[in-house]
Amino acid sequence: MTLSHTAAQPPPMALPLSGEQPRTAPVTPALAHARTGMHRHGMIALPAEERWVHTARHFAASLLARWDVVPEDQDSVLLIVGELAGNAAQHGRADMIVSLSFEGRAVRIEVADSGATAPSPHPRCTGAHDEHGRGVGIVELLADWTETLEERHRRRDRAGVRVATAPAGASRADLVLA
Repeated sequence: MTLSHTAAQPPPMALPLSGEQPRTAPVTPALAHARTGMHRHGMIALPAEERWVHTARHFAASLLARWDVVPEDQDSVLLIVGELAGNAAQHGRADMIVSLSFEGRAVRIEVADSGATAPSPHPRCTGAHDEHGRGVGIVELLADWTETLEERHRRRDRAGVRVATAPAGASRADLVLA
């Protein structure tokens, strides 16, 4: 699988003018993923900035709902997506690509960030009260497997989670009430 990002593609959110909040464009999973048999895939390219992590999670939630993944498993996958996208944003890479694949009974999550790493303006604290550094532990706890591939100007973090889907004919309301 080859991931590519073209600078000419606009991000899925309208960029704010100075002082404005970003405006979210609707994420349309029907257009953002491809179905071939039992293999489904979706990806979104975003700037690697904290404010886009919510968009990555929203995109993933849309795909998981469309794929009929049960809510409990959606929560685990969304926590992983949030942690991996947050790490990509925090480490100062220029762009990130969030990719989810669903095949068989597993969802594979990949967050690739590319570009040169920006130097951190502040040294990181590693004290007992530090809120940083826990994301990897959360991902490892929730995922069935994890993998990190480090390249010169690119890092790919991957995780896989076995998931359950709603029984055929069950409505989303049945899942929420169950």
